[in-house]
Amino acid sequence: MTPLRAVEPADDDHADLTDRPETAPEALAICALMWLQDTDEAARIAATLQANDFHDPVYRELYGIVQELIIDNLPHDPASVLGVLVRSGASGHRGARLRRTLTDVTAANACGASATDYAGMVLSESYRRSFFDAGIRIQQLAEEAPEEFLFDQLVEIGRAQREATNRLNAFRSGSAL
Repeated sequence: MTPLRAVEPADDDHADLTDRPETAPEALAICALMWLQDTDEAARIAATLQANDFHDPVYRELYGIVQELIIDNLPHDPASVLGVLVRSGASGHRGARLRRTLTDVTAANACGASATDYAGMVLSESYRRSFFDAGIRIQQLAEEAPEEFLFDQLVEIGRAQREATNRLNAFRSGSAL
């Protein structure tokens, strides 16, 4: 499943734009955030956008590093992120994919002023995926859960979706939850 679709695309020769760092909102969000000079906005984004909002596991891990640097009020530029990778032992073969992704993301050519827009795109895609996941959980509940627990579990799913809605709306209005 791609970040923009809830179902797998049919086999064809048309690549999804999210397969390329220069057109993938997740890559562009990380790139822009690494160049963002507005520390207040960087902190707001880091407080709202979570690593689990990223669909791609490598982008998720890379964003987690950038997010931690921002939260710790440390430089979060590409060189600083690379420094964290090297200190964590990712300079060998094991970290090659992460370092390559950092290079691709850094070269994605997003400016820091666009960080909020790209972060909003990632958050929106995550929000939509959460509805797809909720649908799967509801289907599983319908098939497997005892009847006496069905409604309560459905209410919990609804509360989680309401929380996701509130988080997205708060971000779009310029605040954070």
